[in-house]
Formats: sequence, structure tokens, C-alpha cells
Amino acid sequence: MNPPSSFAEFAERHRSDILRYLVRMLGNEPDAQDACQDAFLRAQRAFANLAPDSNVRAWLYRIATNGALNAMRRRSRLAARAVEVDLDTLPASVSVSADQRQELRAVADAVRLLPPRQRAALMLRQFHDMNYSEIAAAVGGNEATARANVYQAIKKLRAVLGGTQ
Repeated sequence: MNPPSSFAEFAERHRSDILRYLVRMLGNEPDAQDACQDAFLRAQRAFANLAPDSNVRAWLYRIATNGALNAMRRRSRLAARAVEVDLDTLPASVSVSADQRQELRAVADAVRLLPPRQRAALMLRQFHDMNYSEIAAAVGGNEATARANVYQAIKKLRAVLGGTQ
């Protein structure tokens, strides 16, 4: 995939996907907004140096992933608040019963406990339709590592949530 002709076009095309990814990684909108802004600032500085045959989508997710991992480390070092998913702010068009809210909270809690690289790989695979090559480019490592991270994340979630599949 060739790089877009302008950074503005590039940012416009990818901003909403990167923000959604960062919300999933960091667990809240304000931290995700900060990380998203930082990712695009870093990307803007390096944009002119992209090779013509660069996978710009994976490159941008790599920048966003590194920013999210750094934010998570900072949060951990500072013993910051736990990541909370605010299920009470779901859009009005989404109707969720009390039991479903409880299940969603359990899933969110289990995802929050995943190691950061496994969480990133899982989010990219499940919610951003990335293949393992793209995940490897975004998170670091090779395709086998990306595949293993997704597999281990799913295995851990099933163990925590009591799934047997």
C-alpha cells in the first residue's frame, strides 16, 4: 500500500479507528484521546520518511500500540486507577439487561488482566480486522508471535470466564 499523498488525508482516514483501538487498550476515552493525539504527532514527524512500499496502517498502529503500552506502564508505575469500562454510558440505541451488563463487566475485567501485548494483538485481530502479518508489524515480533499472542489471549479469557471452547 502506498503512503497517502498528505498527512491530513492520512490522519483523517485513520483517526477514528486508532481512537477506538486506544479506548479498547486503555479502557477510557480521556486516556485514549491523549494517546491518539500523541500517536498522530509522532506519525506526523516521521510521515515524510515513509518508504513508498510501507504498510502505513500497520506503521500507525505500531506507533499507537507503543504509546498505549507506555501509558499502561506509566499507569502501573504510578499505581493509577484500574481501567473501568463505563457500561452505563452505552448509546441509548443499545439495550442491555442487568445480567448482560454484569457479563460485559466480567469480560472487560478479564481483558484488562491480559498482558499488554496479548491485549493489543487480540484487539487488532478481533476489532480491526488485521491479519497476523499486520499485527506483527503493529505490535512487534513476527507472524508466529502475533498468532501466539492472540491464541494465548483467547485461552486466558476462556479460562477466566469459564469457557470450554
